[in-house]
This record gives sequence, C-alpha cells and structure tokens, in this order.
Amino acid sequence: MRQARMPTILLVDDEKPFLLSLRDGLITLDRNFRILTANNGQQAVEVLTTRKVDLLVTDLKMPIMDGFELLAYVSRCQPELPVIVMTAFGTPDIEARLSKIQALHYLEKPLDFDHLTRTIDNALAEEKHSYIRGITLATFLQLVHMEQKSCTLKVHSRGRVGYLYLRGGALLDAETGDLHGEEAAYRIVAWDDAEIEMDSICRKQEKKIEATLEFLLMEAFRIKDEDAAAEAAPDVPRNEGLPENHFGNLLTDKEDAPRSSMNPTQPATNAPDKLDPNLLERLEKTSEILEYAIFDAKNFLEHKSREPCSLSGLDPSYLFQVGEEMEAYVGCGTLSHVMVKAGQKNRFLFFRHGSHRIAISLKPGSRPKPVMEQLAEDLF
Repeated sequence: MRQARMPTILLVDDEKPFLLSLRDGLITLDRNFRILTANNGQQAVEVLTTRKVDLLVTDLKMPIMDGFELLAYVSRCQPELPVIVMTAFGTPDIEARLSKIQALHYLEKPLDFDHLTRTIDNALAEEKHSYIRGITLATFLQLVHMEQKSCTLKVHSRGRVGYLYLRGGALLDAETGDLHGEEAAYRIVAWDDAEIEMDSICRKQEKKIEATLEFLLMEAFRIKDEDAAAEAAPDVPRNEGLPENHFGNLLTDKEDAPRSSMNPTQPATNAPDKLDPNLLERLEKTSEILEYAIFDAKNFLEHKSREPCSLSGLDPSYLFQVGEEMEAYVGCGTLSHVMVKAGQKNRFLFFRHGSHRIAISLKPGSRPKPVMEQLAEDLF
C-alpha cells in the first residue's frame, strides 16, 4: 500500500526566537507533517521555488521582503497555496471584516497555540482546501488597509493590467487603460483570477479617490453581482435601482457589453510590454554593475537587484521626460542613455528598453560606455 506524502508547512517570521518556538511547539504535537522555516519573504520564495509546500503561515511585517510581497508572489505563482496570516498589528474586527470578502485565516499575535493548530489542521484537511485556498485581490487590499501600508499594486487578469495606488492603507488613485480614479478602481477590484505585483512605494501623490476602500470593495461586488443576475435574466432592466453615477456595465467582461459613456470607444485596458529575460540575465552577469532597478512605463518597480537596493525608491519619470525633451531640442535622434555623476566615484546610468526604464549604479572605477556596449549586444 502506497504511503501518503507527508504535508509540508512553511513558517515565515523575522523574529527567530518566536519562529523556533513555534516550530518546536508544532513538532511536539507529533502531527504527520514536515516543518520548514524562513526569516523573510525572500527566503520563503526560495523555499517555495525548490520545495513542495502545502501550507504557508506568514507574518506581514518583515525586513528585506515583507509578507505583503510574499502574498503577492503567491497570488501570481502559486495561487492555490493555502495561507494563514499572523500579525501583531491587527484589530479585534479584522477577521470578521475579511470574512465578508474571503475566508482567509488571519491570526493575531500573541498567538493562541491551540487556535493555530486547529487552523492548521483545517487548512491541511482535503475537504477544507476550497475554504481557505488562494489570495484574492479584495483580501489583499483589506490586509493592506488594516496594516496601513503604502504601496503600488500592479494587477493582471486575463490579459488586462491595472494599477492601484495606496498610501497609509487608503486608496489614492487607480488606472487601467484610459480609465482613472474610482471608475478604474471598480473595474480592477472586480476582476477574477487576479495576479498581484507589489511595489513597496506609492507612485502617486495626489488623492483622486474619496470613497473608502471598504465601500469600493463592497460596491464593486454588489454591482458585479447585479450585472451577473441581469445577464442570467435578460428581461430585467440592467441598471434598475442603481445610483445615478453607476458605470453601467463597466464590470462585465463581455465583448458586446456597452462601455462607459466616458469612454465609448476605447478598450478598458492596454496590455503591457513583456520584459526581455535576456536583459535581466545581462544585468545580473555584467560585473561592472553594482545595483539595478527596472521600472515599467508607469514607474512601477518590476525587478531589482537583491536587497539592499538603493535604486528601488527612485521615480525615473522626470529624468526620462527631460531626456525626451532633449531629443526634440537637439534633433540628433534617439537618446541612448543618460549618465548621472554624484561625487567623485558614483555614476548612474538610465536607459530605455521597449517601454521599460532601467536604472543602474556602476561600481567605482567602471566606465559607462563599455557597460552600455556590453548590455547593447543582442538587446538594442
């Protein structure tokens, strides 16, 4: 008779004494599972890419790569992985509020160990998987709000892309295609099968959305449910009882649905250019490069060299705007790169590759021209 595989639990927390005590406590239970540990999100990703993990138990506030970035990674790469979130910064009504959106387990520190073990047993039970599995965008946003985190989220769903800008847990702005503000937020929040990328900096400063995040979440799903009900019963008027500023069928994905009156002809989203994997390989292998950061056309940080990376907090939009103005003024063709010198030894290079914007810091003594020539080979 073939023996069942022993399930594996990955515990992630930056407090080593707590992590070890939690691991040892679970081991003493003599349950039929294996325990792995990681001290931050980056270590956890390394484990997830090399080992089969059946349950992730993670803290949110950690250095290097925090729990939010780890959850964003899980949403993209392992969306079926069950997750338990633990934090010392919760409020008494967090779990109840999250349950309105999705049944994700959210445990407050100091942990009730018996409660934790029951939650783990439930998560690992085959019949319970559909209850806890996966991180939805709505749940992720609730966690960001509860923890008062600032970030930019890049959301992918079925070929579409949207951006959500949050500061201190409040949603400042949103955009997808030609839609902005609340109109974009309603569409993005209701997307199914969302994959989340997270930039730990809020890339917008001006507040364009006045509604609370909780109201946006609830209203988006109310409208989506009513649109779905109208699709199932075509004789029912689609917008009956909706507020005057309702966006019609903005949340539906059907091609024949009428578009918002504000954008009658434009598609709601524009697919972004994919990053050439050869570029990442070159940036990693070029010995003269000290650090690098890659931004998309919206200044969203997509990739960076390993922590600590001082370039990740940059906003390169102004520099590239100046470069574009110089191209027009000088009239000498496309500007290949911009070099910035700081002090006697620090040199920085900025260049474009497709719609991406790349920032590089060079090692002391390195010359920009050979570096650009080495990067340009087969890339430009």
